[in-house]
Parts: sequence; C-alpha cells; structure tokens
Amino acid sequence: MPASARSSVLASSTPAVLGGAPAFDEPIYVTRPRVPPAPRFNALLAQIFEARWFTNNGAIVRELEAALAERLGVAFCRTFCNGTAALQVALRALDLHGEVITTPFTFPATVHAIEWNALTPVFCDIDRNTYNLDPARVAELITPRTSAILAVHVFGNPCEVDALAALGRAHGLRIVYDAAHAFGVRHRGRPIGQFGDVSILSFHATKLFHTAEGGALMGPDASKVARLELLRNFGIVNQDEVCGVGLNGKLSELHAALGLALLDDVDAELAARAKLAARYGEGLAGIAGLSSQQPAPETEHNHAYSIIEVDPEAFGLSRDELHAALGAEQIVTRKYFHPLCSQNVAYRGLPSADPQRLPNAHAVAARVLCLPLYGELAADAVDRIIERIRALHAAAPRVRAALQQA
Repeated sequence: MPASARSSVLASSTPAVLGGAPAFDEPIYVTRPRVPPAPRFNALLAQIFEARWFTNNGAIVRELEAALAERLGVAFCRTFCNGTAALQVALRALDLHGEVITTPFTFPATVHAIEWNALTPVFCDIDRNTYNLDPARVAELITPRTSAILAVHVFGNPCEVDALAALGRAHGLRIVYDAAHAFGVRHRGRPIGQFGDVSILSFHATKLFHTAEGGALMGPDASKVARLELLRNFGIVNQDEVCGVGLNGKLSELHAALGLALLDDVDAELAARAKLAARYGEGLAGIAGLSSQQPAPETEHNHAYSIIEVDPEAFGLSRDELHAALGAEQIVTRKYFHPLCSQNVAYRGLPSADPQRLPNAHAVAARVLCLPLYGELAADAVDRIIERIRALHAAAPRVRAALQQA
C-alpha cells in the first residue's frame, strides 16, 4: 500500500459503532496532496535560491503559466496566490455592477468574491441531478440589474455551457465560471477553460493539481491579460505609475515550483483517480438509497471527487448518520456543500436566499457525501470503504440506535 494510504485494513466486518474494530487503524482522509519527486522539486528550488527572486512574476511563475496555458488549451493562464483572489480579480476586471446570479451549492469563496466586489449575489436553484445551475431558473432571475452569471462546474462536472452562453448573448451578460474543481476537464471536445468570458482554478492542496496554496485565471481571450495583471499587482504599471485599485494576488516562486514539479504527474493522477472512481461505482452499484451526480455527456471527467447521495428512507441512515458511522471507521468524509451559502448569516436575509426558492439545492445539500479519493489511495482501501458502507446499510436500524445513544 502506498505511503499516502498506509493504514492497516483490519479483519472485522462488524461496524465500529456496533462494537467492531474500525476499518482502518489510522484515518483515511477525503484527499491527500500529491508530492513531487524530491530531486525534481529541489532542482527548481536551487534555481530560485540562485536567482534570489522569490516573487513578483519570476521565471518559475512565468514557466508554470506557459505550461498551464498549453496543457489546458486556453489563450491565457495567469496564476494567483489563491483561487479566491483570482475570482475577485475576475469580477473586478469585467467592470460588473448590480446583481450576479450564482449558485448556493458551492464553497463560500464563490459568493464572497461577489460581495467583496460590492455586487449583490442572487441565488438560483440547481438542477436536481447535475448539481449545477439550472439555466431555466437562471432565465427567470434575470433583471435589468443583472450583469453576470457566476456558475460553478460542481465537482468538476461541466455546466450547461451552451444554454448559459445563450442567456449571456440574449441579455448582454458576462459568463464567469468557477472551475475550481475542473482542472483538465474537456467538454464536447473542448477544454473547459474555453467556455465563458473567464474561468478560475484553485490550486489549493486539496485539489488534484496544486501549488499548496494558489489559483489561476484562464480564458479564451488574451486581450484581458493586461487588465488582470494590473489588478493582480496593486494596479502598478511601472515604477512611476499606478493606474488604479488593485490587490496583491501574485503567486510566489516557491509555490510555482511545487506546481511545476507536479505538472508532469497530472496524467498519472488522473488515470489513478479514474480507476478508483470506477471501483467505487461498481462496488456501490445496487445499494438501495445510494445515487450520485449525473455526469455531463461528451465529457472527459477528472474525477476530482467521489460523490454519493444518500436517500435516508431507502438507505436506512441519513447522510449525517452515515458520515458519523464512517468516521468511527477512521474513514473521513465531507458533507460538501453543507450548509448552503444562502444559509450564511451574511446572505440569508437576501430574498433569493429563501429556502422555498431553492428546493433542489437544499435537498442535495442534505444528502451529498464526499468519499476519500486521491491517486495514491490503495484499491483495497476503496474496497474496505465500500464493504463498510454495505455493512452499515445492512445493519442500519442498529447503527441508528447506537448513534443516538452515543
């Protein structure tokens, strides 16, 4: 078993909440960051140390950006200190005003970037099966105050890009994609970054490609690059001129070196995740009460996450009960994305945050569970996770009683 998944698989099949031994003797996390070969990373560090250029658009950052633009098939790719800063800059660069329609079923940073730009988020319900924005509901929310649609490729699953593009053309709206989960995804023969005005990526350590902390802006129109670079660096044009407001969103050379050292391993990571995702799919098939996100057709998926949706009546346990029972097995899962952004104290007073207007988002947020998935996770660890889910389903009434007594 690889070092990143070095957890002894124990023999008992009795759920831990019922007195059995945990499935693993140390935690199996929902993800583990990939680590580059030390010689490759150290060679890049040596270049940085020799140059003593640690930030401010150094050679390693420029090399990483060029390599990413080529790999991702986009006209430009500019790195940032994190994906949140990239999204803040993206919205600022488009000179938006008024309202931005977005999803409540996302990581809080998506909506925070709207608020930070003094824009008003308008929450739109999601498609019950894909978990992405429902274009029909988006159309109902467009008003004269709407300036953009900020959609998320949730769990790397592409949105209905053609329908959203049509809405943008019809109403003169900008289309921005939060593609934090969608590194390397291709849809209908095109790289995911070719859709919309601009897309953001996250290179946080939890992502399949990472720079420990980092992010990027990418897109099909290179004419936007100059504005993005100014906003990323305080609005500084040169030593004698600052042309307006900006922030410090630059990626450091050290973080870029980590990304550059990992870039050659992305194909191996994608292939390993695909095999493990297929293993999950086969092993969990046929279990009453379990389903998953409907994948977009004509798509090369990156398997950024392994998602199950739990129907409490058919499965016998709620999502939260399954989450707790798996935790007792040393299997770490995440309730993405709960609570909804629309339930955040900062936004729940908005008319669009009314739960009655977001029934699908609330239903999904109460049922979705993210299982461990990363390239170095051992196949037999996946098998044991599957076995424990089946065991918990089979013993659901006793498991529920035990959890209530705990």
